[in-house]
Amino acid sequence: MSIVPILIALGATALMLRLMHPVAVLIDLLDKPCNRKRHTGSVPLIGGVAVFAGVTIAMLFNAELPLQPRLFLVSAAMMVFIGMLDDKFSLSVSIRLAGQFIAASVIIFGGDMYISNLDNLFGFGVVDMGAWGIVFTYLAVLAAMNAYNMIDGIDGLLGAMGMVAFFSISVLSALTVQSDLYLFSMLVGFALIPFMICNLSVSSKYRKVFMGDAGSMFVGLAIVWMLTQGTQPQFSAVDNFNPVTSLWVVAIPIMDMVTIMTRRIKNGRNPMMPDRDHIHHFYLRAGFAPRKTLLILTGQAIAFAAVGIVLDYLNTPAWASLVLFLGAYTLYCQQFKFLKKKAATVNNY
Repeated sequence: MSIVPILIALGATALMLRLMHPVAVLIDLLDKPCNRKRHTGSVPLIGGVAVFAGVTIAMLFNAELPLQPRLFLVSAAMMVFIGMLDDKFSLSVSIRLAGQFIAASVIIFGGDMYISNLDNLFGFGVVDMGAWGIVFTYLAVLAAMNAYNMIDGIDGLLGAMGMVAFFSISVLSALTVQSDLYLFSMLVGFALIPFMICNLSVSSKYRKVFMGDAGSMFVGLAIVWMLTQGTQPQFSAVDNFNPVTSLWVVAIPIMDMVTIMTRRIKNGRNPMMPDRDHIHHFYLRAGFAPRKTLLILTGQAIAFAAVGIVLDYLNTPAWASLVLFLGAYTLYCQQFKFLKKKAATVNNY
């Protein structure tokens, strides 16, 4: 694989971050502190737009770009635009969902790309959903977009979760000899690096930016598109990885979303209503610094993804991988007890 497209993605994203900073200030595309957002000063919401632009430029560098990637770029452009509008005007949930539905329709129907085969997920034979796979894919797209949106609560966390997912997909695609998927996942993974440098303010030279809803929607859409391409037999001439492995790749964002939505419903609250009860908030209340929280959760994400990759490499049956994942989710939930106790100790001082 040529390294040129990766260098283009890196350079184009870095350039866009620099060029768009004054534009964001001019059009007031800024994240301002409030009761839920406790950062200092107004921060430009251009990270997602810059990453999308960098990836698009790198992908278009390939003159023979197939139909599916072209449709993905169209769908992603729609999603990034809707995300920018949401960042700017705080769109209603219904408008946001309608936009996500339309964008997902482009890749589902335009490229006939949807998840229908779940392998032998329950141990009773291959699960082939047929046309119902279209509905399943819509749900997967919406779930991924909202999961990555919800996890975006401290500096670096969304970018880190995205990098873990994309680089994991690159490993899986290399093992299954899916060269196009390997390239696309590497492009997005490397395009996130300039954003992370700015988002984490590693130096005073780099002005801070946030991903914004445009970024979380782009990351979520890209991950589902790549996982669909990587797991469905009709899209690989050589091999594909197991659909249940996808859960290991996106473990932390999905586990966080399921846990918090279950908790909200149990407490009689709107499951889509934002609050400060995500996994990173529990770590912060327990006295962990934001950077330490980032390292812990990134480490957990890497560990989950590594387990999934190993299980897939060993050709572990889908049902066994699912059982192990549910066990891993149980372990994930156990940390809340520890964090609550630690938070109570911290608050008593």
